[in-house]
Amino acid sequence: MRISEILNTAGIGKVFKGADFTVKGLSFDSRNVGADFVFFAVVGSKADGTKFIGQAIENGAGAVIADEKAAKNYAKNPKVILVDNVRKVMAEISSVFCGNPSEMIKVIGVTGTNGKTTITYIIKKILEEAGYKAGLIGTIDYMTDTKNTNASRLTTPDSIEVNEYLSKMVKNGMQFCIMEVSSIALVNYRVHTIHYDTAVFTNLTSEHMDLHLNMDNYFRAKKMLFDTLSEHSLAVSNSDDDFGIRMLTECRASKKLYSVDNYSNLQAFNINLSLGGMSFDIELNETRYKVKSSLTGRFNVYNILASILTALRYGIDIEVILNAIEKFEAVKGRFNRIMLPNGACAIIDYSHTSDSLKNAIEAALDVTRHDNSGGRVITLFGCGGDKDRTKRPVMGNIATTLSDYVIVTSDNPRSENPVAIIEDIKTGIEKNNYESEPDRDKAIKRGIEISRKGDIILICGKGHETYQEIKGVKSHFDDAEEVIKYQSLAK
Repeated sequence: MRISEILNTAGIGKVFKGADFTVKGLSFDSRNVGADFVFFAVVGSKADGTKFIGQAIENGAGAVIADEKAAKNYAKNPKVILVDNVRKVMAEISSVFCGNPSEMIKVIGVTGTNGKTTITYIIKKILEEAGYKAGLIGTIDYMTDTKNTNASRLTTPDSIEVNEYLSKMVKNGMQFCIMEVSSIALVNYRVHTIHYDTAVFTNLTSEHMDLHLNMDNYFRAKKMLFDTLSEHSLAVSNSDDDFGIRMLTECRASKKLYSVDNYSNLQAFNINLSLGGMSFDIELNETRYKVKSSLTGRFNVYNILASILTALRYGIDIEVILNAIEKFEAVKGRFNRIMLPNGACAIIDYSHTSDSLKNAIEAALDVTRHDNSGGRVITLFGCGGDKDRTKRPVMGNIATTLSDYVIVTSDNPRSENPVAIIEDIKTGIEKNNYESEPDRDKAIKRGIEISRKGDIILICGKGHETYQEIKGVKSHFDDAEEVIKYQSLAK
């Protein structure tokens, strides 16, 4: 497509004053710009794209799109198009350039603070069990066909990548895309123009306060997903969460609720949790069904309920859904269990927010109570650097209040001093049932050494990640590998 046609189709309302050309690619990184590319000069938190407009033109950019306030010095340059919101325009142009792919595939968006990854994978499993082909965009992987998997960089990538991945899925014959939708993606227009057939809300707890500043802003960011749904879409929400009903106000879509405690369209009864898995009952059309899963933890009951409601929208038989759930194995880094020689169990979990940490510890406590092992819950966790600092003391309090013993360590300290992060965590601690060890390797070793039969060593924060970032340098680090390395110390 030519630049004039793209601008017109996308409804940008701008006349291109340069020489018309056939667009060969899009980028907001000037280093990736080639001949006849469109460069988007995005002003971000770490880099100002307007400073690279000259470089992009030298590299062959046929057009540059920039915010009029930030790039007013380029107003007379015929290749530069000044707009009110470059991120929004980038999303609109990306969609048109890629052929509006979200209109040709059923997109299921999952948002909330916790549970997004597991829900997307459960839904994918159910759809595939029913004979559909489903792609996925999320925290761990970007899957564009049945064979091709790309490692994820962001929970929700930028709008150019989102549309490129959706386009690849369409070309590869995928009928569905299940996508994690972050609040950051919503406020930064990464998913602007995406047509969602179904949207799922999990829960909302304090996270990303460095960006949103308060819970009201965070709520409004998440609500953007539901406010864009059409009357032909479905909105699925958790009625047990304080924000679950509010999330659907002013939403035009059909609405379905799931719960454990409150009234809903799909409620769980008779929940039975153990280290080996769980079961619970649901009722559909006056018929009761038993749900069985190798997953465990009350939080996974919610994840499964949300997935069932979503699958039912597509006419999938309940027996097919239940069979898929029973076959489903935990996503990497989500409450993964490793049995140790002394009869203790190490659990690797991605819980890195106050609520997910609470959920993980409570799930571990449920398991020890169910098994009547008399085992302790030993929690090992840290907090990421250069991120929301308000959650650090909260997480310290939660960990020490709920756990039998806690080892406070490093997560990804990034540019911050690991010891300083630990000191922030300790300000919320009121009990004397913890120790601190900034070296995560040594902390895991310590947790295994002090364990005994029946104990659960809950290793939180990194989950699927295979690196640790210290002083801006990423080095290989895998919690599961560390457990296996030291498992012989469990005596």
